[in-house]
Amino acid sequence: MRILITGGTGFIGQELQTYLHALGHQTRVLSRKGGWDIDKGFLAADALDDIDAIVHLAGAGIADKRWSEARKKELIHSRVASTRLLAEALKTRNHQVHTFVSASAIGYYGADSGDVLCKEDTPAGADFLSACTVAWEKAVDEIQDLRVVKLRIGLVLGANGGIFPVLARPIRWFAGVILGKGTQGQSWIHIQDLVKMFACALTDEHAHGVYNAVAPNPVTHAEMTKQIAAAYHRPIWWPKVPAWALRLVLGEMAVLVTGGNFVSSEKIQKELNFTFTYTRLADALTQIIHV
Repeated sequence: MRILITGGTGFIGQELQTYLHALGHQTRVLSRKGGWDIDKGFLAADALDDIDAIVHLAGAGIADKRWSEARKKELIHSRVASTRLLAEALKTRNHQVHTFVSASAIGYYGADSGDVLCKEDTPAGADFLSACTVAWEKAVDEIQDLRVVKLRIGLVLGANGGIFPVLARPIRWFAGVILGKGTQGQSWIHIQDLVKMFACALTDEHAHGVYNAVAPNPVTHAEMTKQIAAAYHRPIWWPKVPAWALRLVLGEMAVLVTGGNFVSSEKIQKELNFTFTYTRLADALTQIIHV
């Protein structure tokens, strides 16, 4: 299969390319250097040539900058405008694309959904993170006459990217603390399982609609912090950092660490018989730390 990948130079994109190549697929990265310009509505005339499927990962990093009003608009625009640009090309150009797999996020359920176990039919949340993800998915829904899959991605764990280096760095330097209450849900997924899930979405013709891209056993923030500390043989310091202090430093973006979600992986396991390599956080951490 010949696969076009947007956002292919990021952590997930690079890992996905390696995995797809090992399976015998060919990939092409849609680059901003001559390939497309979202702000100008430009997509190269040959972008879809000889392409069988698209994986859409492009979007500004949700935690890269403080959430000013301008930054919020940029976060939504980077996702919605890029998706609509692809949708318009798929509608108006001759092509052989049959499958469109888009990243989404468990932020769909809101920054903090409490103790509720979120499934794919759980209603969307009512905050900025949810609004951004809902707008993103609605843009994906504009794509017609293709098999479309949306993967709501959780906290991605990997040695070279994702959330793990961010969580591990202070712990390794003997500065590990629990943020907020510590009871907030952390629905994680190992990068190897995530790229395997994207490959499944690309190749399994039964895959369609939305799936949660999370491991089967979410943990609390306190449990994740303690397990990382134990893996590195480091202490956790008390007291916990209160939510109000985090809001002073991070502003509204603090919900990314003070909130959380418990998210179910049941649908993809039952519908597509998807099997995870890493179902327990301890095993995932062992692989990452000793890779």
